[in-house]
Amino acid sequence: MTDPDLSPAAHAGPRVAADPGAAAVVATRLQAAAAELTAIQTELAALLIDVDMAVGTGKSVGAFRVGFSPAAAASTDRLHDVENRLGQHRRALVAGIDDLLDRDAEASARIGRADA
Repeated sequence: MTDPDLSPAAHAGPRVAADPGAAAVVATRLQAAAAELTAIQTELAALLIDVDMAVGTGKSVGAFRVGFSPAAAASTDRLHDVENRLGQHRRALVAGIDDLLDRDAEASARIGRADA
């Protein structure tokens, strides 16, 4: 996706060539993965409700719930954390793409003015 070009141009630092199309595909895949995690969270919540209803009531069930509930909550929290991290990665990638495209447009405009 990126290819660092470490040969400095005149009056410039190292250059980075990037494929914005490939980066956009990765950003779309990250967004799709986050959506799938949201669906998994929804399914897990429904499953936990079904488990709770199937267990019923009584003293032994109370012990089950005391042991089961923290594990279920931890799983839900971890899924939420992963979803948040995917979102952060996607936002960083999109911001990087936008920044590269903006700088490319600025450089093209400067080159165009220099040729005129």
